[in-house]
Amino acid sequence: MSDASETIVIRPAVRAFYGRLIVLFLLLAGGLSAPAGVSWLAGQDAEFLQRIAATSPQLPLLGETGVGMLGMATGILGALIVTLWITLSRYYFTWTLHPDYMHASIGLVANKERAMYYENARIPTIRRGIVDRLLLVGSLEVSSSGGGDEGEFHMQHVSNPKRLKRLLMERIEAARARN
Repeated sequence: MSDASETIVIRPAVRAFYGRLIVLFLLLAGGLSAPAGVSWLAGQDAEFLQRIAATSPQLPLLGETGVGMLGMATGILGALIVTLWITLSRYYFTWTLHPDYMHASIGLVANKERAMYYENARIPTIRRGIVDRLLLVGSLEVSSSGGGDEGEFHMQHVSNPKRLKRLLMERIEAARARN
């Protein structure tokens, strides 16, 4: 385990965004296979499909562009947008475990911050579904004694929540033993 005096920074695990990762893969695969798909359409017997493959729309800034190139550009642009979405989602939440307290920072520009001393924390609770269990991710919730809804810490999509729960329990027990 780690030393109770060290500060640990926690962010959501990338693998927890498996839905977005699947969309990213599909966009990349579709975009990169678009020229091959257009070639396949051109080889079909149906005249309608051949006309679609031969279409070259005139676009501003790009000029005359084939359907295959347009499909590839759309897929790659979509993949870049999903990659940005995953990255922003990962850095939106930051949880820091200091030696005496936990600190949460939520947001990129206008942060919402909160802190909770370990002696005020209750037993952490892990929440995760079947896919989360397979990917070793989950959400860890820590409530404070008498804190109401504002006293809750929700660590979403964290990697290995069981290990994190053990670490938090060690720090909570150490803080209670000091008092």
